[in-house]
This record gives sequence, C-alpha cells and structure tokens, in this order.
Amino acid sequence: MNFYEASRFQYAASRLLVKLSQFRDSGRFGQKVTSQTNVGIVLTAQESGSFRINVDAPEQPAASDDANSFVTMSLGDLFSYVAERLIEKTDDEVLTNVLNAQPAIVDQWGRIPPGDGERLQEVIRALMNDPDLRATIFPESAAMIERRISELGRQESLDAKTAQVTKIDPVREQKLISMAAPLVTEMATAFRRSASTLTVKTAFAGRSANVFYLDQTMAEDIESTKVDQEITSILGNIIQYNKENGWGKVRVAIAKQPLSFSVPSDQKRALQSTLLDQMGRDQVYLQVYIVRDLAKEPVRLIIAGILPLPE
Repeated sequence: MNFYEASRFQYAASRLLVKLSQFRDSGRFGQKVTSQTNVGIVLTAQESGSFRINVDAPEQPAASDDANSFVTMSLGDLFSYVAERLIEKTDDEVLTNVLNAQPAIVDQWGRIPPGDGERLQEVIRALMNDPDLRATIFPESAAMIERRISELGRQESLDAKTAQVTKIDPVREQKLISMAAPLVTEMATAFRRSASTLTVKTAFAGRSANVFYLDQTMAEDIESTKVDQEITSILGNIIQYNKENGWGKVRVAIAKQPLSFSVPSDQKRALQSTLLDQMGRDQVYLQVYIVRDLAKEPVRLIIAGILPLPE
C-alpha cells in the first residue's frame, strides 16, 4: 500500500472510532481528539510487545546527475539529516559513567577514562555491531546506549553522502527543519499512553543502520520544546565541546545557565576546527536554531554556522 494513503486511512479510521465511542457513551462527540477525550482503542501487536511498520520507497535513477533529482540520497539518509538537527545528543560524561557501570563492558575494555572519546567511540561501535553484547547492558541504561548508537548510525549514513548533503543550502535546510519539527513532535505523541521506545532503521544499497531512537523521556522533551524556524546569530563563549559526537556547552546572553548545543554530524568537518580554536577565546559568533520550552525560554541550541566576529 502507498504509505501516505494507508496512514491517512489509519488516521481517519482512528478518529472515526474514537468519536463513535464518544457518541455511544454520551450522545455527542468533540471536534478534536485530545489526551483527555481519547479512549482506549488499541492496535493489536503483530508479535509480542512490538509493532513494525515496514515502508519501501522508490529508488532514484542510477545516474547521479539525473536532472529530476535534487540530491541522490535515500529517504533514510534525509531522515538522518533531519534527526541530526532535531534530536538532542548524548553527553559523553554521562555515557561514560553508564558504560563504566556495566560489568560486561569493564571486563572486556576496562574502565573508560573520563574524556577519552576514542575509547568511548570504540565501545559504542562494538555495541552497535554485537547485539549479544548489547543485551548484557542493564535495562535502565539501555536507552542511553541506543541513543548513541543511533547518533553513530546517522553519522555514518551522512558521511557516505557528503557530496549530496552539501547541496542542501541554508535556505533549504531552514525549510526542512520548519517542516519536519512539528511532524517529529507528532510522532512523539505515541508515547503518551502506549509506546515505550521507538527505533527507526534504514536499509539501502546493502547497508542498514539504526538512525533514530526515542524513549518516553526523550518524547516528553520533544513534545515540550519547539525549534525556532529562523536562524539566530548570537555571541557566545564555548566552554565544552566533544569532537566525536558534536555535543557541547556554551554561555550566551539569552540564558542564565550554559546551554548545551549540538553540531550536526554532516557539519562537523566544516565547523570543527573553528569550534576547537574558538574554545580558547572569549566570544564566538554563532548561527543557531534555538530550541525553546513551552514558556519560550531557550533550553538548547543547534549550531548551523559560525560567522566572523562583528566589528
């Protein structure tokens, strides 16, 4: 079935059944289906505890210079591009502490020293490629590991498409983020009553990867924040930056406390040397998307570029 048509059917059918249920109970129904008016009509799992939605998109023409294609990328690659800009990245210090608490990890690699990004990346890559090893992780720590594995999957997906990603100019990037942000927020509504985790896996040209992971805590964060649609240029003082996954912290005038920021993996190559150089300076002129909470207060930043300091 066509995915869009099937999804529209599912959306319409679910709204119809909820409203019929409301009508059956009270003789009337609301115009909107909200968390309060939603009723307990559930999908039956196709297998115990798991729902799988497999979609297959048409392949692009083989010629890379085909005039009808703006970029030659799989939809999974584009999904990775969007997710890199919307999903908050993991903190290496927290992740290191999580891994150092896992007996199977310590037995094989020893304790990971604080700040050793290369060793941390080595362990994550091993977990990424070994499901049996991943199964030894304590359940309460699994979400943090899955988040980093998805970050690594997105990075590898976009690294393989560097030439195509560079075709997405800032104007198109801004339009993509404005379009995608509310839809990703809508995806997070599955966690209000039902879902505990969501994983998006891509498969293209013989390679597969986990590129998106949400748990209930992440979903709550997504639902309670909004990404600005416009880029903001702002002066800041970078106090921390991890070159492995592009996560850092910066002091800016719009917040009392330092804000975390993320650099999309496909932008690290272009921005990383400047970021590392600017860490020793009082100010850097950043182009950012500001992520705000429901009170419109800034909670984190997504770095889109670096400008020369204003005169």
